[in-house]
Amino acid sequence: MLPQVERKPSAAETVRMALEREISDGALIPGDSLDEDALALRFGVSRTPVREALLHLSVLGIVTIAPRAGIYVSRLSMPEVRALTEMLAELEASCAKLATRRIGPEETAALKQIHQESLIYEENGDAQGYARCNARFHEILYQACRNAPLAAEIARIRSRIQVYRQSVFQNQLRIRRSREDHERILNAILAGDAAKASEAMLDHIMGGLPDLADMISQVPSRLLSDDAGYPGRQDREQLRKKTVHEQTQGLRIPASRKLAAKRSQRTENPSKR
Repeated sequence: MLPQVERKPSAAETVRMALEREISDGALIPGDSLDEDALALRFGVSRTPVREALLHLSVLGIVTIAPRAGIYVSRLSMPEVRALTEMLAELEASCAKLATRRIGPEETAALKQIHQESLIYEENGDAQGYARCNARFHEILYQACRNAPLAAEIARIRSRIQVYRQSVFQNQLRIRRSREDHERILNAILAGDAAKASEAMLDHIMGGLPDLADMISQVPSRLLSDDAGYPGRQDREQLRKKTVHEQTQGLRIPASRKLAAKRSQRTENPSKR
């Protein structure tokens, strides 16, 4: 049997993955403009793979392509952040359930170790240190669930809302609450209780929703979408109104079409000239 050769990412995939990573890490923030020519020059490729990458990201909702307004990192409204958080909670709960059934000894040991390490950051009120442990705790479960599409969807949603949740561990109370949730999740997994692990994870993610408005209130307004200033929104609204207007006109024929019809009739009936 011939050894499998790892496929090299295409130029479009390379650009897409790099942009996704930068958006997730906060190097690119909601509302930032994305210029095709500048990106092509930066990555040393033609505009075609850049355009393919941006189109892919737009399908995922990470990038918005607005006619006459340009291309930019998508901005979310508060209801959208809440809806995505609710969706994330359901997916993470499914992940915890599957991980309980499929987790291996090494992953179990790693989960226990990272949970123990996080205690130091809780006691010191170290938000950044705890955030790293928190991310690692969840990453172990993504691996243990043995479901790549599920893990990929979770990663996609987290990358979209990460910038809006940067203050989630801003005080020691929230860190303590998070770690207590992890304790319940871990104990359920160690007991092999998939249903309880799923429920504990759902409560863990959804439990942060009451604090969501408070967290988002600290996000700069330019990162949030609004009815007035959202690039491309006025264009889409005008297009919607135009479509509705045309539909309400029934079978009314525009003047330009009437003129074209008359010219056609004259061509077909020269005697009427």
